[in-house]
Amino acid sequence: MTTTADRSVLSADGTRIAVSSSGDGPALVLVGGAFDHRGTPFVDGVVAAFADRYRVVTYDRRGRGQSGDTRPWSVAREVEDLAAVVADVGAPVDLLGICVGAAVVLHAVATGVPVGRAVLYEPPYRASVDAHADDVLFADRLDEMIAGGRRAAAVRAYLTRVLGIPMLQVSAVPLKPKLWKALLADAGVLGRDVRVLSGLVVPERALAAVGIPVLVAAGTTGPTWTRAAARAVVETVPGSTAVVLEGQGHVPDPAVLRSTVDGFLQTQPSPDAH
Repeated sequence: MTTTADRSVLSADGTRIAVSSSGDGPALVLVGGAFDHRGTPFVDGVVAAFADRYRVVTYDRRGRGQSGDTRPWSVAREVEDLAAVVADVGAPVDLLGICVGAAVVLHAVATGVPVGRAVLYEPPYRASVDAHADDVLFADRLDEMIAGGRRAAAVRAYLTRVLGIPMLQVSAVPLKPKLWKALLADAGVLGRDVRVLSGLVVPERALAAVGIPVLVAAGTTGPTWTRAAARAVVETVPGSTAVVLEGQGHVPDPAVLRSTVDGFLQTQPSPDAH
C-alpha cells in the first residue's frame, strides 16, 4: 500500500479543501457524514479496509477538519468541493457516501459531476418516512443554538432528531471525553447538514436527474426508518438498487462495507464519465 501525503485542492470559490489518498487501484472517493472527516476513527477504519484494493481518497468537507470555510455556505458549494476533489483524482472515479455524505453524493451526481458509480449507506432522509421528524426549520434552530453558545445542545438535538439515537444513549456520550470533544468540534456545521438533506426530505425532483448506477445500503440493527429512507431513495433515483446488510447499524463494519462495495462495483459496469 502507498500513502500520498495530505494535500489541498481549490474549490470553485477558492476554498482550500484538504485531501488525502491511500492505497493503489481504482479511485474511490469517500464522502463522510456530519462527524466524519480525515483522521476520524470511522474514516480511518474504512481506509484501512479498502486500501489494499482501491485508491481511497478522503477529504474534509468545508468547515471541517483542515478545509477552509468561505462564506456564504451553500449546497452548491459543497458540490463544487466534491467536484474539485474528483477533478484532482482524475477519471475514472467512483463515490462512497456515508450518512449525510450520501446526500452530498446524490446532489453531485444529479448535477453532472463526472463519476462512474456510487454506493450510499443510510442517507438519513428521516422526514420522508417518519412523521415525527423535523423539517428544514430544524436547521435554523441548530444555528440558533450555536450562535447562543449551546454547542452541546446542538449535538444532542442532531443526534436525536436527525439520526434517531435514543436520548439515553446520547446522554451517555459525554462519558467518552475524546468522542464528545470531537462531536462538539463539528457542532457549528450541523445546520448545514440538515440543509444538505433538504430538511430531511428526499429531494425527488433533483434525484430524478441521477444518471449513473447507484446502490443504496442500510443495516438491519438500526431504526426501521433508516431502511425506509433507503427504499425512498431507490424509488426516486432511476435504475438504482437497494441492499440490506445483516447485523449492521448506522456505523457499519468497514469490512462489511468493503464486501458490499466490491460486489456492486464488480457486477455493475461503469458508464462513460459525462
